[in-house]
Amino acid sequence: MNFKLSNLVAATLAGSMLMGFGVNAMADSTTDIVNALVAKGVLTEEEGALLTKGRTDEAAGQAKALKKAGKVSVSDAIDNATVYGDIRARYEMRDGDVLSATPSGLNTESDRARYKITLGVETKSGNLYSDIAFSMGDNGRSDNTSFGDVTTGNAYDKSKGAIFVKRAMIGWKATDWLAIEVGKMKNPLYMVSAMAFDHDIVFDGAQEKFNYKLGETNLFANLGQWVYTGKEVASTNGGASTTSRQNMVLAFQGGVQQAFADNLSAKAAIGYYDYTANSSGVTANYIPTKGNLNTTASFAVNDLAILDIPVEVNYMVTPNIGVKPYAQYAYNTKGSDRKAAAGATVAALANDDTAWLVGISVGSAKDLKSFEGKKMAKNDWNANLWYQSVGTYALDQNSVDSDIFDGRLNMEGTVLKAQYMAQDNVALNFTGGWGKRKNSEYGTNAPKVDIAGNIDNYSLYQFDVTYKF
Repeated sequence: MNFKLSNLVAATLAGSMLMGFGVNAMADSTTDIVNALVAKGVLTEEEGALLTKGRTDEAAGQAKALKKAGKVSVSDAIDNATVYGDIRARYEMRDGDVLSATPSGLNTESDRARYKITLGVETKSGNLYSDIAFSMGDNGRSDNTSFGDVTTGNAYDKSKGAIFVKRAMIGWKATDWLAIEVGKMKNPLYMVSAMAFDHDIVFDGAQEKFNYKLGETNLFANLGQWVYTGKEVASTNGGASTTSRQNMVLAFQGGVQQAFADNLSAKAAIGYYDYTANSSGVTANYIPTKGNLNTTASFAVNDLAILDIPVEVNYMVTPNIGVKPYAQYAYNTKGSDRKAAAGATVAALANDDTAWLVGISVGSAKDLKSFEGKKMAKNDWNANLWYQSVGTYALDQNSVDSDIFDGRLNMEGTVLKAQYMAQDNVALNFTGGWGKRKNSEYGTNAPKVDIAGNIDNYSLYQFDVTYKF
């Protein structure tokens, strides 16, 4: 038998032997056998490498097929689909000192147990992706439903929890640095707090997200063309005729994230949010209540063009403990117009057109990236303390956090949040908020509140357990 023929026989024998091994042991067994044959001179190094590559590729293919079989399959056109969600149970106490035409010292307390469910699925097909999610709560700023809800006030009519569409989005990953999304979508803005936008708020319309990395520098931008309300009725030239149009929010945000060392980074952005409704083209204007008068619902979003600047610094003081000082400043550039549109009596009062906060967060994390992204695992913890102050004309009263200070403007105070991860997917949370009226010339206005009336002081206590899947 000549040498070439012996090589062929040996290679065939080796291949037959390798066919008998399972996927888990294939890579190691292939390497051992082929190395032995090469060492004895039966195979050349090139032939050995070719055999090893063939069997390794086959093992990888079989392993990938097994892994894919355990995932949700939607259709052949979908590369992958991921089901996600969470269930949260909450007990909370809200307390407010209510004012009337003259201070009365009336105290109102609201204690309740609440729950929420979110269920969604994300899919990917080439450069296209989607996000569909359902949640409880028909209010845009809250996904909660109270235990024991009834439809008529009678226990007989105790209601079942209703599910609503929270997100329905189609996205296109146009390049490595640009994504375009349309539909009902997550808030894309970089935020250090929910001072301007409640975390439960979603946006309808279109948005573009830019992310470009230059070494240790990450440049990002978020643009939004959001339909705020579907129709706004406006008078034409002060006459009897009217027009209908969509009220939009046009958002522009640009920022930078910079890593200075393995344990130090910073992130900052400048945003501008222009509400297209204005006092000359809408049928209603935002009119805050005066002094101690009872508050009235005011949904109008005229004369809002908000400059927003969030900033944070992340520093790992030890390999597992991080500290994050942060701040946010917001200024309504049309605040004086918003005040003037409210009418002569209210316009004569002060112009509170700014909002700001400063805070610090301390917590455990495996590294800087995890601390930046708030990626927490079992036994991780975090404590977050901040002080914020919101003026009467500074922000959109429909979008501020619905929990902190009861979703009201003209409030300032301190907030403490703490979280502990009992498991990788189970979080225990505590939130405490203690606020007071900022400017006594105005009421603490909001379109929807949990403590009825105008309040002078407010406190909030929440205890949560959240299970994620």
